[in-house]
Amino acid sequence: MKTTPLILMALLCLNFCYAQDKKNCPKPTKPSQVITAKPGIKPNNSSVNQPYKYDFSGFKSGYQPGYIVTDDAFMKGKTIVVRNYSIIQLFTLALRLQKGNIDTSKEQAIGKDQIVIEVRQPEKLNTLYCYKLVVPFYLTDNFYIIMHQSINEEFPQYTAKMERRDGADVMVIKDKEL
Repeated sequence: MKTTPLILMALLCLNFCYAQDKKNCPKPTKPSQVITAKPGIKPNNSSVNQPYKYDFSGFKSGYQPGYIVTDDAFMKGKTIVVRNYSIIQLFTLALRLQKGNIDTSKEQAIGKDQIVIEVRQPEKLNTLYCYKLVVPFYLTDNFYIIMHQSINEEFPQYTAKMERRDGADVMVIKDKEL
């Protein structure tokens, strides 16, 4: 019986992991790292209570801009990791505007003539960010919708949508009216 030692080893590992003391967990050093929500106010990453998880971070030196979408064979979910993309490029990805709708950054996104920027401070849209989204298997059909929602939550001052102008489809990024 080869399965008995395997099961016994798995149980021992689970018991060992479960019995670990939480003293070794690192605590946030800055008060700004702790997300505390006041009643009626959502934290920046509102995926805290969602089945999907996403995170934004700033520019990471040493990495080329790009992204990759992977299917998780174990959890049957989907993940996207984006490095050093501007807000414009993030919205372009979420609206699936790259050529051929492929899941790799080897092809460039749509041309700049197909992006209309109507914001008061367009230079802020060029700030580079890193982004990661993990979606469980039962939400993979809504993967890019969830991505667009999470970008909207992170940058609530902007709206991005597709419009038809002069017979061509363009992505329009506008300031959100307050």
